[in-house]
Parts: sequence; C-alpha cells; structure tokens
Amino acid sequence: MIWGKIIGGFFGLLLGRLPGLLIGLLIGHWFDRALKQALMQPNGTTSTPYGFTYTLFAVLGHLAKSKGRVTEQDIDYVSRLMTALQLEGDARTAAQDAFRDGKQADFPVAEQVRSLRSQFVWRRDLLQFFLEQLLIVALQDGQLDDAEYQVLLKVTEALGFRREQLDAMVEMVSAQLRFQHHSAGSQGTRRASSEAQLANAYAVLGIAPSASFAEVKKAYRRMMNKHHPDKLAAQGLPPEMRESARVKSQQIQAAYELIKTQLGK
Repeated sequence: MIWGKIIGGFFGLLLGRLPGLLIGLLIGHWFDRALKQALMQPNGTTSTPYGFTYTLFAVLGHLAKSKGRVTEQDIDYVSRLMTALQLEGDARTAAQDAFRDGKQADFPVAEQVRSLRSQFVWRRDLLQFFLEQLLIVALQDGQLDDAEYQVLLKVTEALGFRREQLDAMVEMVSAQLRFQHHSAGSQGTRRASSEAQLANAYAVLGIAPSASFAEVKKAYRRMMNKHHPDKLAAQGLPPEMRESARVKSQQIQAAYELIKTQLGK
C-alpha cells in the first residue's frame, strides 16, 4: 500500500515544501496502514462479518428468502458454490452461518454491503465481481423474480452502481450462463444452436454482433483486464473466490475465440 504516501507526499510538498513533504508522507503512511487493516481481516482471511465471502453468502441467503421461502434448489445452488470455491471445514461452516444470517427478515443487507464497499472503496472491479457472483446464482434457474430484483437493486445502489448498470449486468450474466450451458452440451446441440451461441459470445463481451473485429478485441481486453484472477487477487479478492474468477476469465477467452473463428481471424 503506497498510494496514501504518494498522494500525501505530493500535496505536502506542494503546500509546505520539505516540511510539508515529511508531514504528508507521515499522514499517507497512516492512511495506507489503516486501509490495509480494512482490507485484510485477522489471519489474512475475509471470514469475519464484514468480509467478502461472509457478505456474499449472507446476501445470497437474503436473496433466496426474498421469494418467500428458501427452496431446495436455492440450497443446492449455494452448496455447489461452496464446493466450487473449495470451502471446507470452518470456512464452509462460516459460509453456511452467513447464509442463515442473511435469511433473517431484519438482516441489514444495505448496511452490510456498504460496509463491504467501504473496505474496497477504490476496488471497483472487485465490487462489480461481487455483484456478478450474486447474479450468477440468482439467474441459475433462468429467471429473476421481482423480489430478487429489488434486493439486487438495493445491493447495486449500496455498492455505488446505477440501476442501468445492474440491468446491463443481468443481460451479460444471462448470456454467460447460456454460453456455458451450450458449450457443455452435446456436439449435435452445439451445431444446432451455433447462431445463438455466437450471439451469446458477443453478449459475454458486452458488445453487439455488428461490432467490428477491432471493437471485439478491445472489448475482450477490457473484460480480461477486469476479471483476470491475478488482478482481482491484487485488489484483495480472497483466495477462496479466485477459482470463480478463473472460470469467468476462461469463459471470456472462449467467447473471444468463437468470435475470432466466425470472423476468420
């Protein structure tokens, strides 16, 4: 963490020459140390009530309960997510506890999400990744109930995003899930749905099928820059979430390769 020292030193030098530089560096050092403590929970984990993983599963619990009752399908999706994230032992128990906390009617979802945002205030890509993870689970059944949408809208606003951004992400994640489903299908199914799969590939990259190859390449680089596991890890993504980031980056790569092949590049 050095940005506090850089900014503090710059303004200190600007306002007070050498003495100001020293004071600015000192203030910046305090700021960097406080930010590092906010990003890293005790023992370097994020399992406390304000961590990334806790907040993710608590909000998932709140989402599931928003429809009236938590279904077996909801529990199955969340359980599979825990397995995919390799949450075992105490980590899995903590995620299950978070899910139960979120199911409570009085769970302060907006306050919880704002607490997470305050820890990652300059990590916008990481906050977007958080929202994407919620959407992936919410859209597993192929639909988004109004009650779920209202919870997601509340989360979106608490994260500092706009409703329009949420709607765009819903479309993108829906396309991502369709792309993943068709890619996993039989060869005959993939051939029969090649046009739909190509449309999904463009949607995964967030661009229209009419985009030029230069626009496709630009969108691909932008998406990979946002979702690369190493970059998200550097921003503070907990280790248990990095497999999800890796899968997302692989889907972006596969979508790009499909479009390249279609365009003969």
